[in-house]
Amino acid sequence: MNILMLAPHPFYQARGTPIAVDLVLRVLSSRGENIDVITFAEGKDVYYTNVRIHRTPSFRFTRNIRPGFSGKKLLCDVFVFIKAVKLARTGRYDLVHAGEEAVFIALFIKKVFGIPYVYDMDSSLVGQLIDKYPRLRFFQTLLRAFEGTAVKNAEAVIPVCRALATEVQRYSPNKKVVVIPDISLLHQSR
Repeated sequence: MNILMLAPHPFYQARGTPIAVDLVLRVLSSRGENIDVITFAEGKDVYYTNVRIHRTPSFRFTRNIRPGFSGKKLLCDVFVFIKAVKLARTGRYDLVHAGEEAVFIALFIKKVFGIPYVYDMDSSLVGQLIDKYPRLRFFQTLLRAFEGTAVKNAEAVIPVCRALATEVQRYSPNKKVVVIPDISLLHQSR
């Protein structure tokens, strides 16, 4: 299978989502899948069989990207979008694997190029935005509609916990959901 993975964060870094992406890539690579990963410029280079990593351009003002929503991250997402569309145009992908806000890029790719996607859901995007910017609570209904559209159009959703799975079921009761909880890596070295 040829997979386009959208990883909108620095990769590899020893923190939350990048660790989860590393584990997914290890499994997919060991199964013989071919994966193109689009990620941010920041991060340690890692190598896997059948995996090509494409990085966004590096700018001084987009360094030290922290977890969560930020202007820096949004700017990098524009470059993820451009590269994703360029690669999707080739028509060689069977599936898009999208994490975090990149699910909206995957939704665009599905609508334009017909490539299905899986949503790797580490958190509720609506919850993240409202926690960081409480004034956005006024737009909560609209934000939930956007998140719900992304969930409904996914082939499957992979949340990291049961609480997120419940959110997914609220958006789309019959959606295929596979909970894959985060695991402890205390005794594992990279």
